[in-house]
Amino acid sequence: MWKIVFVLLFTCWGLCSIGLSINPGVIRVEENPEGLCSTFVQPYYFKYDCHEYSSSTTDGFRLGVQRIKSRAFPSGSELKGPVFLNHGILSGGDTWVLNQPDESPGFILADAGYDVWIGNARTTRYSYGHEYLTEEDEAFWDWSLDELAAIDLPNMMHLVNNITNERMYYIGFSQGTQAALAALSEGKLVDIVEKVALLAPIAYVSHTYTPIGFAAAVLHLDKVIGFFAEFAASLYVKTGQQYIDLICKTANLRCYGDLASAFTGINCCINNSRMPFYSKYETQATSTKNLIHLAQLYRTKSFQKYDYGEAENKRRYNFRYPPAYRLSKIPTQNLLLYNGAMDSLANVVDVERLKMELFPGYRYMFKPTYAHLDFILAYNCKQEVYDHVMAFFSE
Repeated sequence: MWKIVFVLLFTCWGLCSIGLSINPGVIRVEENPEGLCSTFVQPYYFKYDCHEYSSSTTDGFRLGVQRIKSRAFPSGSELKGPVFLNHGILSGGDTWVLNQPDESPGFILADAGYDVWIGNARTTRYSYGHEYLTEEDEAFWDWSLDELAAIDLPNMMHLVNNITNERMYYIGFSQGTQAALAALSEGKLVDIVEKVALLAPIAYVSHTYTPIGFAAAVLHLDKVIGFFAEFAASLYVKTGQQYIDLICKTANLRCYGDLASAFTGINCCINNSRMPFYSKYETQATSTKNLIHLAQLYRTKSFQKYDYGEAENKRRYNFRYPPAYRLSKIPTQNLLLYNGAMDSLANVVDVERLKMELFPGYRYMFKPTYAHLDFILAYNCKQEVYDHVMAFFSE
């Protein structure tokens, strides 16, 4: 279940790939007939303007970023500023626009006058691959949360900052919150972010009770993955299906009857009639290393960097153990946390631990009926989530 000169930007709507060297990479304008803009926004072209960008990272990935603006604000003078949307694990930026416009966060924010930017992390469907690696290369999948926080997120948000020359609002969901917490704890992004809203926030995962997640962690997913010798995790390839089969059999689950619930818990407010449509686009591939990292966090009850083993840890970190992300270092005066009681991934106990370790000053909201995916796919998400988020932004 899902992101130079302005005259040039709007006249070269093509694969001409105009490049401009900036910090941290190269920005290109892309035309992609199978991209996020063409697939999800073009059907509403009379209401929304959408443009595709890519930005190169220091390690060669070309990240996709899409910009959506409502045509109701043609001059741009009435816009409320840029807002950056960051997706969760096993999905891409399309998760923000999968529903009808009045139920999709990306469109809801554009209709309210925000300049919407949608990020797509490395290897997801609506990014643009790598400068020289392919999906067949092991190095293409050699990344986890650490690279998302240290490289991808700053890269995409600096793209927005370079084009708009404005500080931006940030909305993260699931691992999009985890990457933001990790980056902010190390002092990244603070100078370009106005306010931060974290939906279904995840730092710790030691109390997750989603059946498939629990089984994967207990099974020591790293050893399972080592057995299959596969570096990409996708449900659309044979080995990905073998992971799920093994985990579900061990946990005595009928996963394929309701795979979303097996991953996230039972969501209250998703239109089940749209499940076939969601399944056309989600889930998306992630790296097995990313899943291993999450399994490590579950077993160690920590929020820390990837554990490579004592020898490699000493080489990378100059210490036997991976360093923790220091949540107490995060500025909290412009931070909103919003979680749901029924969320199996962002479990309320883990969210309480997150709150205890943050410095006081943040805002907190709680939705008793919401589970994980409700925050981006619920038919009532505008009233229950995004109206509150926009009120927080406007304070």
